[in-house]
Amino acid sequence: MSTSSSPDNKIESFKSIDLFKQLTDETLELLISNSHEVTLNPGDTLFHDGDPGDSMYVILSGEIAILKGNSMIARKGRGNYFGEMTLIEDQPRSATVTALTKSSLLKIMKEQFLLHLASNPQALMAVLKTVSERSRENLTALNEGIKIFKAQKKLNANLQHLLDDTTNEIYIFDAESYRFIRLNTRAIRNLGYREIETTQLTLFDVMPNMTRENFEELVKPLRSGMVEETGFIEQHHRKDGSTYPIEIRFKLQTTETPPVFVGIGQDISKLTELVNENINLTRYDYLTGLPNRTLILEQLNTELVQANRENLSIAVLLMDLDEFKIINDSMGHTAGDLLLKAVAERLQDWSPTNRHIARLSGDEFIILLSGDSIETQARKAAADLLKLFQNPFSINGQDIVVSLSIGISFYPKDGNDGETLIRQADTAMYIAKEKGKNTTCHYLSDMEAQAKKKLILEGDIRKALERNEFVLYYQPKLALDSETIVGFESLVRWNHPSQGLVPPLDFIPLAEKTRLIIPLGEWVLRTACKQIKTWLDMGFSNPHTAVNLSAHQFSQSNLVATIKEIIEETEIQAKYLEVEITESVLMENADMAAAQLRQLSEMGIKISIDDFGTGYSSLSYLNTFPLNNLKIDRAFVKDITSMEHATLAKAIVTLAKSLNLGTIAEGVETETQKHVLRSIECDAIQGYLLSKPVPAEEATKLLTSSKNTILPWKE
Repeated sequence: MSTSSSPDNKIESFKSIDLFKQLTDETLELLISNSHEVTLNPGDTLFHDGDPGDSMYVILSGEIAILKGNSMIARKGRGNYFGEMTLIEDQPRSATVTALTKSSLLKIMKEQFLLHLASNPQALMAVLKTVSERSRENLTALNEGIKIFKAQKKLNANLQHLLDDTTNEIYIFDAESYRFIRLNTRAIRNLGYREIETTQLTLFDVMPNMTRENFEELVKPLRSGMVEETGFIEQHHRKDGSTYPIEIRFKLQTTETPPVFVGIGQDISKLTELVNENINLTRYDYLTGLPNRTLILEQLNTELVQANRENLSIAVLLMDLDEFKIINDSMGHTAGDLLLKAVAERLQDWSPTNRHIARLSGDEFIILLSGDSIETQARKAAADLLKLFQNPFSINGQDIVVSLSIGISFYPKDGNDGETLIRQADTAMYIAKEKGKNTTCHYLSDMEAQAKKKLILEGDIRKALERNEFVLYYQPKLALDSETIVGFESLVRWNHPSQGLVPPLDFIPLAEKTRLIIPLGEWVLRTACKQIKTWLDMGFSNPHTAVNLSAHQFSQSNLVATIKEIIEETEIQAKYLEVEITESVLMENADMAAAQLRQLSEMGIKISIDDFGTGYSSLSYLNTFPLNNLKIDRAFVKDITSMEHATLAKAIVTLAKSLNLGTIAEGVETETQKHVLRSIECDAIQGYLLSKPVPAEEATKLLTSSKNTILPWKE
């Protein structure tokens, strides 16, 4: 016998097996990766009757024999499975298994069976179907045994063996009085009677929920000869009064005198427990234990019926964790799961008992409120939640602060059914994210139109690149000491055929969502480099141009190679190109970022940190990465009306100078801002005071009017 791990390409073949048909590809992959393959040569024994069992087997190829003593009771081939009842009943093996031909089996341990199969209702039904089919096989075999019994007028060894060694319960009882004639060892043991006591019992003593009239109705087709067997699931009562569920099938032997019924049953207690557990799994979130989408919808619809009857209102609060993906990616999915569990616990501690709370999906949670003055209730609840999440979570010894974006919808104002109210709250939640996150937004009717517009844009953006609908604009940067343009930042615009110029905030998130940002980012790089080449050919001495790199671009392993290829293709020197990256992008994968930036810097490309001070604000990375400039975010510039209001901007300039980095202030709109920034020795500015982003032709005119030259400030 030999074993090998990771069976290859089994998913498609598994889908032809009833047990696995309803499992998703992802679940099958997990099942395969956590199980292993066993190879048997002809004559190899897999296990013996009475051996302890902690696994089941699926036959991938070959044939095996299932033996009782020296008799082969079954022959199984590809697609069959066996051993599952050992896992369900926690009993030793009930037969010996030997290979008839060279065979390959997938060994599934009990843990994987419970995780991937017992938690799936369709897979459980497949197991029940198999149990039922095996009962039928046993009935057929037993029928043959009774024929032998009739011919020989005595209970021969084969029939005795079949009765007492099977894992099924077997009942033989009179077809008129329903008094038991014989029970096998398994049935006697399960019922808790002594063998001699069973001859005084009738079927209805162990099945008191079944009346004689009901049973007669069920077996009427047997008596008429319309069918050969019938079956049902019923509760059996033990001698001590306890009960257990049993699936039982009956045949009628009319050739006997008097006629007898033969029943073969299977105790399905474990299966029933698993089914009940699975019902919980289908209604409760496996990670947090909170109600899931299915259950919260039931609860919401129940609340709606009551609200309609009592003229009450309902609020649906849908909340999403801001930046959860960054936390999940940077700290790992295990830490992400721990955070979600901690969030659920905090919400449960906060939420009063008359409120329903659930995990909807991913990092989305939902709370239902009902009663009078519901809008006031909802506003207060949302404010409390935002405040509640200001306290950090301790995950793996690290404090993490997460904020919430909350969308709110109301019944009856925003919808009359659960699905609609959740959808409206979801729409409002995404508007809250666009407003800057860590905030609340109530649903408004025009949001639906906005959502539809976004849906249309999402479809259009997939074709926009191939239709050449994107255009690059350029915003100049001005050196404050020389009043000279020292470069441009290139900014992409979408010239939509029917909607005109679409603002970047409307389409950049869509480009990231559809991953179009990767080919779009490459187009921006290539277009900017071509423009640099054009300016060089026009005689401008040093046309320094910056390009923003997105998180998706930066995660590409071929980023550096792509940039190098574009530079060579456009025949420019790397020193004319600058890349701008946000702090959060750098910190998502600091090691990878450091390696890529080092390669770009060695090529001669300038590197700037965009929106400095608004991201992680960890100063340690400034010495880790090969940087040239810090861009002071407009948030630190917009309120500058005097030197007293420039404290943060001055601190950034001082820090940059100590590290020999240049500084560029974004969003400069007034002469006062420009004057103060010059006073604190900021190197350069960009903003509407100088120029809004303009097409290449207008940018060229700005160059011409700026001493016909461009000078770099931090070589």
